[in-house]
Amino acid sequence: MIESKNFSVLICIISSIFVVFKIYTGSNLFLWFFFLLTSMAMLLDKQQHRMDYLLFFISWVYVIKFDITGYSLLVVLSSFYILLSILTLFLQKQGISKRLLLTYFLFAFYTVAVTLVSGGNLIAVLGFVLNYSVLFCAILTLHDKAYFRRYTYIYASGLLAASIVRLISYSIPEIDHFIESMTIVNTVKTMNSISTRFTGLDLDPNYFSLQVLIAMACLLVLFNLDGKKEKKSIVLLVILAFFGILTYSKMFIITLVIFIMMTFIVFIKNNVKTAIKFSSFIVIICGVALYFFYEKLFAIYWIRFFGSGISTDAITTGRVSSWGLFVNEIFQNTKVFILGAGFGTSFAKVKMAHTMYLSTPYYIGLIGVALSVLYISSLYKVLRENVGIMNTPGFQILSINAIPLYIVLIANIGLDSFVMDYFPYHILLIMFALTMSKSKGTTMNER
Repeated sequence: MIESKNFSVLICIISSIFVVFKIYTGSNLFLWFFFLLTSMAMLLDKQQHRMDYLLFFISWVYVIKFDITGYSLLVVLSSFYILLSILTLFLQKQGISKRLLLTYFLFAFYTVAVTLVSGGNLIAVLGFVLNYSVLFCAILTLHDKAYFRRYTYIYASGLLAASIVRLISYSIPEIDHFIESMTIVNTVKTMNSISTRFTGLDLDPNYFSLQVLIAMACLLVLFNLDGKKEKKSIVLLVILAFFGILTYSKMFIITLVIFIMMTFIVFIKNNVKTAIKFSSFIVIICGVALYFFYEKLFAIYWIRFFGSGISTDAITTGRVSSWGLFVNEIFQNTKVFILGAGFGTSFAKVKMAHTMYLSTPYYIGLIGVALSVLYISSLYKVLRENVGIMNTPGFQILSINAIPLYIVLIANIGLDSFVMDYFPYHILLIMFALTMSKSKGTTMNER
């Protein structure tokens, strides 16, 4: 068993270099090196550090494939993580909450059953269950709040590494061609130029920017944790915000503004001096950005928000129409409303809801939504017990620690994250962030 704290970080860096070589050369031999090295490291590392590899490479999920149209190796690594976790739990003879076990099996069985009954895609629903099984294993084996810091930095570092690879790919045709071949390249056309929307190693700039927002929110929690004011967390936050702005995502800008406002409100509630420092910092950062990039950014974001008109459908990039279609599908079909349509069914193949608040009930219905809430609340309860904060209030409504939760709830008004590979990892980080508070205040108690 490897006890070094930095072993997983070193392996992630080396493994990511192998992935870049694979992208550059097209040789799957480098991907085999990546897979064997990462798998061996997971086997040798301590249980809590095994999550590092998944957190780092979740933002690389679309490029760690032997074939662009094939399955990601993250699926294999996730399965291996689950197997190792089960063995660890068995060897350590660790007890498992009966409530958590029951809600997990009900949630997993229900989603698979509904999909099979509806004639959906079995592979798609098994992948969905796999990701939420990773979350199950992670919560069971975590017993120290200190891992929030580790996991946040690992996750943010993976995003940063993916962003750097995409940034340098613009100067390396082989890498650029590979990344562009994965999906449709999103561009913004202004009067003077055509700008490519930044996606990191993701397929969609909006979903990449959401991952950035979650990382930023968790880094802010770290900055405020125990009054330590970690400078490196703010530096990393600002760098990731820069890449988020390059996505030219309306969702990112709107959520970023809300993020800044919420942070200011919480700071001014707790410490006026901190709020003043925060405001000054934001003004300086925005001032520098506007000084150097005002004309380009203003033109691009003006086109993004108002280039297609000022109707609600134009401003939301067709989302209002999609919402209407899914509302009709859900409420005009009793089976879909109560049981759900399952994963990979015909309607969902050709249309996206573009909001988690419609896609989730469409896929799993009212019963599935209730089961997912019970499952996630059971996970949170077990995590609180594991890290020893059961005697404190649920969480502070107006606190830095709750901001990651609010960010994911707000951003997903326009996105379908519930079914995405990375969403369970976001849930893990959000629940972890909520356990960070020790102080008392306005709280929302657990039920």
